[in-house]
Amino acid sequence: MLIKILIVDDDLEVLNSLGKIFTTLMKGYLVLNATSANAGLSMLKEQRPDIVIVDVRLGPASGMDLISDYYQWINQQGTGYKPIFIVITAYDDAEAKRKAEEFKVDAFLMKPFNKEVILHAVIDGICKILHQELNILDGMRNHYKMILEKINAMDKKLKDTD
Repeated sequence: MLIKILIVDDDLEVLNSLGKIFTTLMKGYLVLNATSANAGLSMLKEQRPDIVIVDVRLGPASGMDLISDYYQWINQQGTGYKPIFIVITAYDDAEAKRKAEEFKVDAFLMKPFNKEVILHAVIDGICKILHQELNILDGMRNHYKMILEKINAMDKKLKDTD
Protein backbone atom coordinates (compact mmCIF):
# COMPACT_ATOMS: atom_id res chain seq x y z
CA MET A 1 0.00 0.00 0.00
CA LEU A 2 1.49 3.30 -1.10
CA ILE A 3 0.84 6.12 1.38
CA LYS A 4 0.54 9.57 -0.22
CA ILE A 5 1.50 12.55 1.93
CA LEU A 6 0.59 16.05 0.74
CA ILE A 7 2.48 18.94 2.35
CA VAL A 8 0.91 22.38 1.85
CA ASP A 9 3.11 25.26 3.02
CA ASP A 10 4.23 28.49 1.39
CA ASP A 11 7.64 28.24 3.10
CA LEU A 12 9.92 26.30 0.74
CA GLU A 13 12.30 25.51 3.61
CA VAL A 14 9.47 23.76 5.48
CA LEU A 15 8.45 21.87 2.33
CA ASN A 16 12.02 20.72 1.77
CA SER A 17 12.71 19.71 5.37
CA LEU A 18 9.42 17.80 5.76
CA GLY A 19 9.85 16.21 2.35
CA LYS A 20 13.34 15.10 3.36
CA ILE A 21 12.01 13.54 6.57
CA PHE A 22 9.44 11.48 4.68
CA THR A 23 11.74 10.43 1.85
CA THR A 24 14.74 9.47 4.02
CA LEU A 25 13.27 8.26 7.32
CA MET A 26 10.06 6.80 5.95
CA LYS A 27 11.02 5.32 2.60
CA GLY A 28 8.30 4.17 0.25
CA TYR A 29 5.96 7.11 0.72
CA LEU A 30 4.90 9.40 -2.10
CA VAL A 31 5.40 13.01 -1.01
CA LEU A 32 3.43 15.70 -2.83
CA ASN A 33 3.91 19.47 -2.36
CA ALA A 34 1.79 22.57 -2.79
CA THR A 35 2.63 26.17 -1.87
CA SER A 36 -0.91 27.62 -1.69
CA ALA A 37 -4.37 26.65 -0.50
CA ASN A 38 -5.66 26.58 -4.09
CA ALA A 39 -2.83 24.35 -5.28
CA GLY A 40 -3.32 22.15 -2.22
CA LEU A 41 -7.05 21.76 -2.89
CA SER A 42 -6.36 20.86 -6.53
CA MET A 43 -3.82 18.28 -5.38
CA LEU A 44 -6.35 16.87 -2.88
CA LYS A 45 -8.94 16.46 -5.63
CA GLU A 46 -6.54 14.97 -8.18
CA GLN A 47 -4.20 12.83 -6.09
CA ARG A 48 -6.39 11.92 -3.08
CA PRO A 49 -3.53 11.79 -0.60
CA ASP A 50 -3.88 9.74 2.57
CA ILE A 51 -2.32 12.39 4.80
CA VAL A 52 -2.39 16.18 4.40
CA ILE A 53 0.02 18.36 6.37
CA VAL A 54 -1.20 21.92 5.98
CA ASP A 55 0.09 25.23 7.33
CA VAL A 56 -2.48 27.67 8.69
CA ARG A 57 -1.04 30.78 7.05
CA LEU A 58 -0.65 30.35 3.31
CA GLY A 59 -1.30 33.82 1.92
CA PRO A 60 -4.69 35.00 0.68
CA ALA A 61 -6.41 31.68 1.51
CA SER A 62 -5.46 29.89 4.70
CA GLY A 63 -4.95 26.24 5.46
CA MET A 64 -8.27 26.33 7.29
CA ASP A 65 -9.89 27.71 4.11
CA LEU A 66 -8.38 24.77 2.23
CA ILE A 67 -9.94 22.29 4.68
CA SER A 68 -13.30 24.10 4.56
CA ASP A 69 -13.28 24.16 0.75
CA TYR A 70 -12.33 20.48 0.71
CA TYR A 71 -15.31 19.55 2.91
CA GLN A 72 -17.67 21.58 0.72
CA TRP A 73 -16.33 19.82 -2.36
CA ILE A 74 -16.45 16.34 -0.83
CA ASN A 75 -20.03 16.87 0.37
CA GLN A 76 -21.02 17.75 -3.20
CA GLN A 77 -19.26 14.64 -4.49
CA GLY A 78 -21.06 12.38 -2.04
CA THR A 79 -17.99 10.27 -1.41
CA GLY A 80 -16.57 9.16 1.93
CA TYR A 81 -12.98 10.04 1.11
CA LYS A 82 -11.39 11.84 4.06
CA PRO A 83 -7.65 12.13 4.45
CA ILE A 84 -5.83 12.52 7.74
CA PHE A 85 -5.37 16.26 8.34
CA ILE A 86 -2.36 17.51 10.30
CA VAL A 87 -2.40 21.29 10.79
CA ILE A 88 0.86 23.10 11.48
CA THR A 89 1.39 26.72 12.48
CA ALA A 90 3.96 29.05 14.01
CA TYR A 91 1.27 31.33 15.44
CA ASP A 92 -0.82 30.83 18.55
CA ASP A 93 -4.07 31.55 16.73
CA ALA A 94 -7.23 30.84 18.77
CA GLU A 95 -9.48 31.06 15.69
CA ALA A 96 -7.37 28.51 13.80
CA LYS A 97 -7.49 26.17 16.82
CA ARG A 98 -11.28 26.57 17.02
CA LYS A 99 -11.67 25.79 13.32
CA ALA A 100 -9.31 22.81 13.62
CA GLU A 101 -11.50 21.42 16.40
CA GLU A 102 -14.62 22.12 14.33
CA PHE A 103 -13.12 20.26 11.36
CA LYS A 104 -11.93 17.46 13.67
CA VAL A 105 -8.38 17.57 12.33
CA ASP A 106 -6.25 14.66 13.43
CA ALA A 107 -3.36 16.75 14.82
CA PHE A 108 -2.57 20.42 15.47
CA LEU A 109 1.16 21.10 15.81
CA MET A 110 2.98 24.28 16.76
CA LYS A 111 6.15 25.19 14.84
CA PRO A 112 8.95 24.73 15.43
CA PHE A 113 8.57 21.03 16.14
CA ASN A 114 11.18 18.32 15.98
CA LYS A 115 10.99 15.52 13.45
CA GLU A 116 9.82 13.01 16.06
CA VAL A 117 6.65 15.05 16.66
CA ILE A 118 5.66 15.18 12.99
CA LEU A 119 6.65 11.53 12.47
CA HIS A 120 4.47 10.56 15.44
CA ALA A 121 1.49 12.48 13.99
CA VAL A 122 1.97 10.86 10.56
CA ILE A 123 2.39 7.36 12.02
CA ASP A 124 -0.78 7.88 14.10
CA GLY A 125 -2.51 8.85 10.86
CA ILE A 126 -1.24 5.75 9.08
CA CYS A 127 -2.51 3.61 11.97
CA LYS A 128 -5.98 5.22 11.60
CA ILE A 129 -5.94 4.49 7.87
CA LEU A 130 -4.94 0.86 8.40
CA HIS A 131 -7.57 0.44 11.11
CA GLN A 132 -10.26 1.76 8.75
CA GLU A 133 -9.10 -0.57 5.99
CA LEU A 134 -9.12 -3.56 8.35
CA ASN A 135 -12.69 -2.70 9.38
CA ILE A 136 -13.70 -2.55 5.71
CA LEU A 137 -12.04 -5.91 5.03
CA ASP A 138 -13.69 -7.43 8.09
CA GLY A 139 -17.08 -6.18 6.90
CA MET A 140 -16.46 -7.64 3.44
CA ARG A 141 -15.43 -10.96 4.95
CA ASN A 142 -18.64 -11.08 7.00
CA HIS A 143 -20.71 -10.16 3.94
CA TYR A 144 -19.14 -12.92 1.82
CA LYS A 145 -19.55 -15.40 4.68
CA MET A 146 -23.27 -14.57 4.80
CA ILE A 147 -23.58 -15.00 1.02
CA LEU A 148 -21.77 -18.33 1.18
CA GLU A 149 -24.13 -19.51 3.93
CA LYS A 150 -27.14 -18.57 1.77
CA ILE A 151 -25.67 -20.40 -1.22
CA ASN A 152 -25.02 -23.48 0.91
CA ALA A 153 -28.59 -23.35 2.27
CA MET A 154 -30.01 -23.05 -1.26
CA ASP A 155 -27.78 -25.89 -2.43
CA LYS A 156 -28.98 -28.06 0.47
CA LYS A 157 -32.63 -27.29 -0.41
CA LEU A 158 -32.01 -28.27 -4.03
CA LYS A 159 -30.37 -31.54 -2.97
CA ASP A 160 -33.23 -32.30 -0.56
CA THR A 161 -35.83 -31.87 -3.32
CA ASP A 162 -34.02 -34.32 -5.63
